[in-house]
Amino acid sequence: MAFFYGLFMPTITINDQSYRRAWGMHSFELPPGEYEISVSYPWLFSSECGKNTVKFSLQTRETKRVFYCAGLIRYLPGKIRVE
Repeated sequence: MAFFYGLFMPTITINDQSYRRAWGMHSFELPPGEYEISVSYPWLFSSECGKNTVKFSLQTRETKRVFYCAGLIRYLPGKIRVE
C-alpha cells in the first residue's frame, strides 16, 4: 500500500497556507499563536483525500509535533494528533 501513497504528494495546510511535501517528517518554524493544521493528499478524482484537521496553541520556544497517518480507506479522514 505504501507504494501507492508514494505516488501522490500530500498537502500540509497551516492556517490556510498550503505546502506540498513528500511523505515523511518536516519542520516549520512558527511564531507563537493559534494554529489549524490540515493534512490531505490527492487521489484519482479528489484533491483532498484523507483530510483531517487539528487545532492547537503554540507558546514562545515551544515545540509541538503533529502526526498524520493515512487510513486504508482513502476517502475517510486519516488519523491526526498533536504531541
